[in-house]
Amino acid sequence: MPILVHIIEWIEDKPKFWQEAVNRIIRNNDLTDGDINDLVNICKSENGISDLEFDVVDIEELKALVENSDSEETVTLSKICNTENINALKEGEELEFAPNGLTVIYGDNGSGKSSYVSVLKHICNTRGIRPTINSNLFVENSDQKQQVAELEYNTESGSSGSVVWKDNHLNDRILQVVDVFDTQSANHYIEDEDEIAFIPSGLIVLEKLAQCCKKVEERINTDKGTLIASSFDFSFLIGEYETEVSKFLQTLSNKTKIEELKTHTNHTEESEARIKELGTSIIKLKAKDPKKVIEDNNKKIRRFNSLKDRYRAVETGFTEKTLTDSKTIINTFFSASEISKTASEKAFSNLPIENVGNEYWKTLWESARKFYNHSVGDTIFPNTDENSNCPLCLQDLGDDAKERFNNFETFVKADLQQQLDVASTKLEEWKNYYANLDFDFTEYTPTIDEIEELIEGFTVKQASFINALNTEQKKILKLYETPKIIEVIEIPEFESTPITVIETLVKTLQEENIKLSKASVEEELKLLESEFRNLSAIKELQKYEKQITDEINRKRSIESLKKCTSQCRTTNITICSNGITDTYITSNLKENFKAELRKLGFKNINVVANTKGAKGKQYHYLQLDTSYGVNISLKDILSEGEHRCISLATFFSELSISEHKSAIIFDDPVSSLDHRWRDKISKRIIEESQERQVIVFTHDITFLMRLQEFANKQDCDIEIKSLTRKKTETGILAKNPPWDALPVKARVGVLNAEFQTLEKIENTETEEVYREKVKLMYGLMRETWERLVEELLLNGTIQRFGREVQTLRLKKVIDLTEEDYQKIKANMSKCSTMFSGHDSAGELIQSLPDTEEVNADLEILKAYAVELKKRRN
Repeated sequence: MPILVHIIEWIEDKPKFWQEAVNRIIRNNDLTDGDINDLVNICKSENGISDLEFDVVDIEELKALVENSDSEETVTLSKICNTENINALKEGEELEFAPNGLTVIYGDNGSGKSSYVSVLKHICNTRGIRPTINSNLFVENSDQKQQVAELEYNTESGSSGSVVWKDNHLNDRILQVVDVFDTQSANHYIEDEDEIAFIPSGLIVLEKLAQCCKKVEERINTDKGTLIASSFDFSFLIGEYETEVSKFLQTLSNKTKIEELKTHTNHTEESEARIKELGTSIIKLKAKDPKKVIEDNNKKIRRFNSLKDRYRAVETGFTEKTLTDSKTIINTFFSASEISKTASEKAFSNLPIENVGNEYWKTLWESARKFYNHSVGDTIFPNTDENSNCPLCLQDLGDDAKERFNNFETFVKADLQQQLDVASTKLEEWKNYYANLDFDFTEYTPTIDEIEELIEGFTVKQASFINALNTEQKKILKLYETPKIIEVIEIPEFESTPITVIETLVKTLQEENIKLSKASVEEELKLLESEFRNLSAIKELQKYEKQITDEINRKRSIESLKKCTSQCRTTNITICSNGITDTYITSNLKENFKAELRKLGFKNINVVANTKGAKGKQYHYLQLDTSYGVNISLKDILSEGEHRCISLATFFSELSISEHKSAIIFDDPVSSLDHRWRDKISKRIIEESQERQVIVFTHDITFLMRLQEFANKQDCDIEIKSLTRKKTETGILAKNPPWDALPVKARVGVLNAEFQTLEKIENTETEEVYREKVKLMYGLMRETWERLVEELLLNGTIQRFGREVQTLRLKKVIDLTEEDYQKIKANMSKCSTMFSGHDSAGELIQSLPDTEEVNADLEILKAYAVELKKRRN
């Protein structure tokens, strides 16, 4: 077998699991789930994932095996049996097939024919989508019951067996060499590309190898998906800063060595002690960090200066300048007050009331001025002219009154009074200033405490300072409250005030900052922190050493599984398949396709068949001859008959390149076609049935007659079966083939059986039942006489359902006599009188023939048929 030898030689340098797959396919014809599991493990072992030990295929031994093997065996079908819950098929019914020639199963619509075909399409090979097999709707809870069908077969070597279809699963796929052709198959050939169904067993090996690779890849991808989903997220170990551990983890891959991981997890007691030591050193060094110290010092300076400014704000009122100003203000006010008092006594002496000239009086005087000026419209106030009046009491002013008025106005307008007013205002302002001095430093307590930590005794000193200022405040306020001439004002003296202490402290900090700005510990700190982070990272990584080890192994396994899946690519299988196809198949396929088109009489359009490989399989497709110069889909231009013709040509051309003659099945192959295509297809099917077992299902009686006709012409074995149904059961085998398809001899056989039934009815049933049976009997006898005229009397020159008049058969129709005519006329007339299609007269019912008379009429028919056959022969 050159193809298998070719494949075995080709497989020698391919992956080991390919070799094992081919070995098992050749030896066992298929691969089980267990085989696929073994091949997955071999593939993994070959790529270092498992330690599985396996025997490498002996290529030479396998080659010797196939060189001595026979071609693929021919398989024929025996029967469909043991059906359970298959649509409405009758359970226990057996549909048998003739082992040779043609078996035709005829059935009207709804007789169960399609149900049997559905079973065959699920067990055997077919194009397109397999039909759904429903449960029996006439049986309660049928959807919860199992569905079963069994198809028995024989092989040319003499073995036999059966394939069981159960709940959409097969126990064996041996019957995939048997192909079913129907309307869907025809559509599939024209509209879609599909894998070649009939090819030498060697090429089937490649197809199964490709399927195997796909299954192995699917299972490996499942394992790979599981590994990918179980990854360990170690990003939390990388951290914010770069360490040796972070660099190691960022480059972690399938190539990482476990020994390398060990170098990054070697945390010891010594390194733990070093981590603690480094932590302490870093804290101390950070405390000495010039930048940080300068920053802290500047913050202190700002806080200290704020406190200093607060001290200075209260101290200002007790400086030499401020106290000297206070002395001047108090003395000025006292002097102005004394001078004003003397002038007032002069202006307001000898008056009848006291306190004239004080502030209340001045207010009254100014109000009188405003009233007078507004009422009189004059600006001269007081008016002391002749006949003038008092602006308050409106009485005439005497000379004394006029003099007093003038003295009052002179006092009010004197500079001394204005000076007193200014001195009084200033006195009041400074008095308020001293009264409002705030000596509460509670809000500065934290800063005072901070300075106390730096300069011992500062808290006591600042409290003494504040108390002294508070005492001085009281002294000054007393001077403002009882003004008098101050000869000397005492200036408080402090040895060292808080202000001078703070200034000294700030200066010291500023000097320290100047020195620190010239120093740096960054490099030292950087080294310590780097070592600390590295050691800490190693310590942390050590906790997860197992998880990281698993992660490295996981990555290695994923990479190895990727190598496994790369070995599952079918490109090389497709290339090999293409090469074998070109060498052994393609040219034959195309030539056979053309020959089949000629046999079927297809001449209108030039159609060519082409092939291509994909995923280890060989696909063929049909297209218009490129000489047409257009790109049009075949389905858009073909008639239904042309469509079916091309599909059948493709089907038969594939059969011609197979290495076996297994059975083929047709389901209504001429459905909806006219008589021209029906005759061509009938003839081709009969021709094929002389080479292999052919099974045809049809509901077309004309097609059935054509098959009979061509079978008789070519002396081909043909067995006809008929299906019938009951109300809730289908697929029931009728006792006889379709009546219309039976020749005279077969019909006579049916009449004999019917007569035996009639005899029983006459003896056991009522006259009414007997009458109906007699009518049926004579109806069948009349139709048999009609068939006798077509088949024997006229020698088949003209036949019902026939497509032509066969004039050559008239050569034997030369012996007819008046006796023949009278015999036929008399017997057909009697049958016409008796059968159910005629409404018999009353007297005829009374003279209903008994079985003896019926038998006599039947014997006349049988004898005349024998006589005519002898005469024609």
